[in-house]
Amino acid sequence: MDRPCLGTEASPAAAAAAPTLTVGEVLRACLSSVVAPLKLGARPRRVLGLLAACGLPELGANIYQCAHCHKRHFGPRSCGDRHCPRCLAAKSRSWLQAQLASLLPVTYYHCVFTLPQELHALVLLNPTRLYPLLFDCASQSLLEFGRNRLGGDLGITAVLHTWGQQLNYHPHLHCIVTGGALRADGLRWQSPKQRKFLFPVRAVAALFRGKFLHGVKAMLDGAEPLRLPDTTLQPGPARLAWLSALYARRWGVYAKRPFGGPEQVLSYLANYTHRVAISNRRLVSLDKQRQTVSFTYRDYRHGAKVKLLTLSALEFLRRFSWHILPSGLVRIRHYGLLANNRRHRDVPRARALLERRARPRPAAPPPITSPRPLMRCAHCGQEALRWIGWIDAGGRTHLKVPICDSS
Repeated sequence: MDRPCLGTEASPAAAAAAPTLTVGEVLRACLSSVVAPLKLGARPRRVLGLLAACGLPELGANIYQCAHCHKRHFGPRSCGDRHCPRCLAAKSRSWLQAQLASLLPVTYYHCVFTLPQELHALVLLNPTRLYPLLFDCASQSLLEFGRNRLGGDLGITAVLHTWGQQLNYHPHLHCIVTGGALRADGLRWQSPKQRKFLFPVRAVAALFRGKFLHGVKAMLDGAEPLRLPDTTLQPGPARLAWLSALYARRWGVYAKRPFGGPEQVLSYLANYTHRVAISNRRLVSLDKQRQTVSFTYRDYRHGAKVKLLTLSALEFLRRFSWHILPSGLVRIRHYGLLANNRRHRDVPRARALLERRARPRPAAPPPITSPRPLMRCAHCGQEALRWIGWIDAGGRTHLKVPICDSS
């Protein structure tokens, strides 16, 4: 039987003094005892197994060599899975550096598209089909408003999130949108008439709602119907009543205040691009005897206070498994002038138009990206360790940067 949730307010000092804990440690301690009652499919079991093995010898080892004394050293390999909190930080930095070239000198807006709770069970059973539908409907709603009101194409970066602060299921899409659009002929940039908001939020929400429910209805009635959470969604009056209620209610689409410029956009994106479910720094304690996990969360209904939540290991891993994405699903997508097949052509056009009409001002210095510092060699004490290859799980050695060994 699951232990109840315990919610208490946590002091910042207590959180800072908490011992370091990782999702991998929780999985190593608890996964074997809860995997049977969780009844997980093959993919969730594989992902959780990788996260549990992250940094352990069973995944092999990285090989480092000192450029000064040529001594070789070995370190644990990461799992590299996109759900692993330990592996995502480096991926986030690399991704943001790659996106820097596409940022424009304009105001940016943050729009969030949230699916109502009545759809959660259906989406959770059909993520492979309904997550792409969420991307398509949100992006097309924004692009249509951009074409109708600004006469051109916006630039949109959309990031899928499926969780709330307590690891509950909360599918929503964060969209960072350019404050303006590039005309179809590529010869003019059109900015919105006001800066407080990009488009009327209720109108965008109504269009998004109509598009998403139209897509859901087509899938329910199609040749390969969606998996249903219960019998109430079988064809008949109950399904019609369920759809009518969803059409009648207001959907959660809102826009946050606009960003000031590209630098703010870049720092803000870092909070959303490479995160899944929970970060290691929010984990506070693991009670192996009682099989409970405690972590911090922000209670936004009570002034965003930081509180402590304790769940049974079974419930913690059940909630975590809800956020394991289908294989091959791309959770960061670009649309409009930022689409992968257009950005190499349209971003330089837009930047040239914006710079031409902007007031002359001193050029901002390029961002300074310091190289990752080399690790210190335990043999000679020099900061000269370089990664030269790895040993895989089968014990085979793969050298990528061969350096002669003088020993």
